[in-house]
Amino acid sequence: MNRNGIPAYVVHNNPGFRVSWFENKTPIVYWRGSIIDRLHGKVKRRFQPDQVVELHIKGGKSRTIGSDDIIAIPELYGPDLAWAYGKGIKKVVLNQNCYLTFNGYSLNKDRLISPYHDPDTLATLVNSKDGEDYLRHAFPELSLYRFRLSIDPNTFYYQEKKKKKKQLCFSRIKNQQDAMQVINILKFRGALEDFEIVPFINLPQAEVARIYRDSAVFLSFGYPEGFGLPAAEAMASGCVVIGFHGGGGREFFNPEFSYPIEQGDIVGFAKTVEHVIQTYRQAPETMAQKGRLAANFIRETYSLALEEQEIVSAWRAILAKFNSV
Repeated sequence: MNRNGIPAYVVHNNPGFRVSWFENKTPIVYWRGSIIDRLHGKVKRRFQPDQVVELHIKGGKSRTIGSDDIIAIPELYGPDLAWAYGKGIKKVVLNQNCYLTFNGYSLNKDRLISPYHDPDTLATLVNSKDGEDYLRHAFPELSLYRFRLSIDPNTFYYQEKKKKKKQLCFSRIKNQQDAMQVINILKFRGALEDFEIVPFINLPQAEVARIYRDSAVFLSFGYPEGFGLPAAEAMASGCVVIGFHGGGGREFFNPEFSYPIEQGDIVGFAKTVEHVIQTYRQAPETMAQKGRLAANFIRETYSLALEEQEIVSAWRAILAKFNSV
């Protein structure tokens, strides 16, 4: 956004914090709201409902976020998202996992509070076709912009001349119970004799990318999620991906080069992995070709240029709406 003339920064709560698991130079400011600031904000909301409740920050050109600004806030902050964070400040909901949209909501059919209906909310950004379909159905009148995430080709890439190892890898951070079942079914059936199992967790991005480049197969144990970056990153690295698409990954789990499994089908998952292992032993070039197709598809469909184009286009439309209010 900054590169395209739209001043933007990330707000973090902890002074000095910066994400370190991938390289970034994003401008950052830090929340400095004290207990007194929060109490003042509550009083303002109650006794001066038409007044803007500014948010105090440090590290930027201004000391506050106010009515001249727009805040982009994650979907998981709940139904009071628009009201609780800077009353009167325009907002955009960044919905990266549609299945968390209703976190914190009520089963009371008469409680209809939602940021998606709040006058302070200008628009919603969503990162997958699945998320777009979900939100358009739930909120038909929503001002919604879909953008594609990118897979960095300088980090996640397929090495044509490097032979893949007989290796299955997967992230241990998701759905460990299902992973334990599938791996043990394969183990006790004797299907893993010459294949290594490489589970990983909390590794730097560069190390995860190296594991993908080495591995013939990636197992996706994701649960319902907005997009499913690990599976796409593994495909970009030439892995044959087997597993759950989680909804959001449906758009890139192409059966031509991957093996989508219905959520919760443990036996079907295990059978498919065993089939792929057997095919790899008998016809390794068949599996290598699937890896190449997957890498090409991800590179062309989720490029850095397309992500930048779609995000900038969405924000220009949002800003045009903001400036006309």
